[in-house]
Amino acid sequence: MSMKKFLNFFKNHSEVLIIIWLFLMAFFLRIFHFTEFAAYHQDQVRDLIYIKNHFDAGSMILLGPKASIGSFFLPPFWYYLMSIAFVFSKSPLAPAFMVILFSSFTTVIIYLFSRKFFGQNVAFFSALLYAVSHMSIEHSRFAWNPNPIPFFVILTFYFLYEYLLKNKKNSFYFGIIVANLSLQLHYQGFVVLAFFYLILLFYKKIDVKQFIYSILINIILVLPFIVYEIKNQFPNSQGIINFISSQSKNNLKYFGVPFFIKYIVREFSLFLSRTIVIKERILGYLFLFGLGVSFILKSNDKKYSVLKIFLIFSIAMLFFYKNSLIDFYLLFLIPIIIIYFVITLNKYLPGKIALLIFCVIALVSVYTSPSFYGFDKTFLSVSQAVKLTTSRQNYCHVYKIFPETFIENKIKYLVSLEKNSPIKIGCEKILSQRMCFPNVKTVYYLCEPAKCQNKFDLKIAKIINQDGLWAGVDIYQFDY
Repeated sequence: MSMKKFLNFFKNHSEVLIIIWLFLMAFFLRIFHFTEFAAYHQDQVRDLIYIKNHFDAGSMILLGPKASIGSFFLPPFWYYLMSIAFVFSKSPLAPAFMVILFSSFTTVIIYLFSRKFFGQNVAFFSALLYAVSHMSIEHSRFAWNPNPIPFFVILTFYFLYEYLLKNKKNSFYFGIIVANLSLQLHYQGFVVLAFFYLILLFYKKIDVKQFIYSILINIILVLPFIVYEIKNQFPNSQGIINFISSQSKNNLKYFGVPFFIKYIVREFSLFLSRTIVIKERILGYLFLFGLGVSFILKSNDKKYSVLKIFLIFSIAMLFFYKNSLIDFYLLFLIPIIIIYFVITLNKYLPGKIALLIFCVIALVSVYTSPSFYGFDKTFLSVSQAVKLTTSRQNYCHVYKIFPETFIENKIKYLVSLEKNSPIKIGCEKILSQRMCFPNVKTVYYLCEPAKCQNKFDLKIAKIINQDGLWAGVDIYQFDY
């Protein structure tokens, strides 16, 4: 291709190239040293074992993960997503890679949504700030059901705006579907689904036929969950009702206006700073002040007002939750906060100053990005331990690990993926009773220091875990 043709192509397809660049930037910041920084905790191994057991049994998945609060479970959409990744690979990295793709494509949807309703300038900087957002990156590098929520939230808003502003009737149903899926990923998605209905009641009429169809769609989407409830006498429904009723009690530890104000000032402000640039309390207070001021400023822009109402509605819902809140409960807010931030600065600051702020934020975010340091090396540690203890033929494992740490499950799951499988009988007897099993040549004894047993005569064993490999777990090798 000649230079002239190349320049003409770039000129004619500049927006496509911008979108590709934004996607690749987001993808790179999430995939860089992915295998070294990937988290692998109890929720991840719980989900993997659950999926593997259902695949092995050939049984239908009716329930999703357990909710982080209350005694009830989610609908199974997250496990269906994980099953798609599981078909390609049983590694914990497969569903984690899927989450990376969702997060990277969220950048694209943010651009398309903002470009269509707020202009190219807002679109580019909103997508850019999401691509480099620390909060987004940290929650896109491991497999966990809340992590894909930003993708479904911004897609919900895309369809909501198409229906609200352009009267595209199909977008109403698409929006309901996507909002329902965000709810299935985590109950924070309830805020999104509830807002979808409420904002339409406020700004636009929904006829009875549409409303009935939307309810039917919601029911169909959670049908596996409903089947489980009917077959098991509605345990999750009772758990949800009990949780809601407990929220109305006045003796909850985290109830009331004083706690809510304290939470907003101390915790929510840090969430804002971490979402927009870096975790810094002074910046958090500044962003929180600016957000509060923007809420009381009048605006005749309906598109902007919808975002504002959503943020106010979401914060109000946090009050009615009346319990402690963790950062991941707020993941659904990330794309909207970033878009709202970019629009607000464009709206109330001179163009050059706003541009300078966006560029500085992007540069600082990339320079301090969690992409370039190992804030979580759990998967790397466990996989190295498994590699050390599965390298020989005719081996077996003995575990003395506290169950509440889930370390044993993490090891056993990765061991189950190895072609060179351990011998599963006699290992404990070889160590404790000095019994002989000719087919066992090596015993690996994995123990936490408080549970390592001297009666196994660890002095004759070879300790094989290297310094810094895995704090808290010793690995001994006995050769026979």
